Amino acid sequence: MSLWYESLGLSLYDCGDNLEERATCILDHLSMSVPRSWWEHALKTNKVDHSHASVLHDLRVELSKAINLEEPITTGLLVALAFTEQDRNRHTTIDGYLAKAGKVLEERQELARLGGLIDEKNLQAK
Repeated sequence: MSLWYESLGLSLYDCGDNLEERATCILDHLSMSVPRSWWEHALKTNKVDHSHASVLHDLRVELSKAINLEEPITTGLLVALAFTEQDRNRHTTIDGYLAKAGKVLEERQELARLGGLIDEKNLQAK
């Protein structure tokens, strides 16, 4: 996780106070293979790593500040981002990321359940 997390941190630093760029950066990083490996492991074991849950929770809070949506972003939706097929040569819009993740979430209800497990893990940590 450290190289992924370092990349995220540096990218967010480069975005400065631009909320749209920050949101796009977070969504892009959550769409990478590293989070996908976290959630694939969690699906197999039915256990969520505390550090992964914490990172996702913190990024969800950050996204909530950056994106004004009618409906809140769910943890399951953020998990589903890791299972979207992204074209690495194109920059996707915030709406594009969320639409792709929404389609994945509709097709894979186990990701919504995993989002619930992650939420429970965050509540237990408090």
